[in-house]
Amino acid sequence: MKKTKGKTPIPVKQISSVGGLVKEVEEAKARERAKGNEADLLFRGQPCDKPLLPYLGRCEVNGELPKIERLILDEFERMSMPFREFEPRNRWDLMALAQHHGLPTRLLDWTYSAVAALWFAVREPPKVKKNGKEFEDGVLWILCASTEDYRTKTSGTSPLANKSRTLVFRPKAVSRRIVAQSGVFTVHRLQDSGEFVPLERNKNYRGKLVKLVIPHGRFAIIRKELDMFNANASVLQPDLDGLCSYLKGRYTKLEDEE
Repeated sequence: MKKTKGKTPIPVKQISSVGGLVKEVEEAKARERAKGNEADLLFRGQPCDKPLLPYLGRCEVNGELPKIERLILDEFERMSMPFREFEPRNRWDLMALAQHHGLPTRLLDWTYSAVAALWFAVREPPKVKKNGKEFEDGVLWILCASTEDYRTKTSGTSPLANKSRTLVFRPKAVSRRIVAQSGVFTVHRLQDSGEFVPLERNKNYRGKLVKLVIPHGRFAIIRKELDMFNANASVLQPDLDGLCSYLKGRYTKLEDEE
């Protein structure tokens, strides 16, 4: 495990099955309970190891980031009305809805469901590394947040004015996908420098993270295991796109399947 001077290294472990994930989740929960932390664990699955940055923090924007952030959210509110299932009651609801449909925001997706996070990590064949020869391993993050890390007041406030620190935000059920995926977000603070700090470098969260590496050669096997637990595209993406993706995976073979 690589050590960082003056900082406690983030635990890194490897899992190769749903059973392995269950074991790690049970151990993480037991450690938190021993500390007196009864808050639910949060999970995030990624097909490759990238920083825990919100989508907006990974984009190149055409202008000053705070202005662009406000502009694209305003435009989403103005143009999305004909397509919305539920009417957002405030900017928090609006940003949560926009995030789940791919708009770059300061929110980072997490879930209360460990199997949902694992599915997001392995749902597609592993990505090829830049060298064109090797494949990327997947990553599943466990965030052991405490109740003090949650943003409990949203009325009369805006996520764009999050100037205190990065916090956990539980959205209302403004879309079917948020409900199906047990969705929750970290809402990231924009630094005075106009940048976001990755969660794994954030002093408030670094010691609350566990990193699970998923070997790329296990993706196809784990997908089949997850399907037995009803964790698949038709359940976690409850729309026609999710149904078609599920049927495609069930009745045809992906590139990483024999």
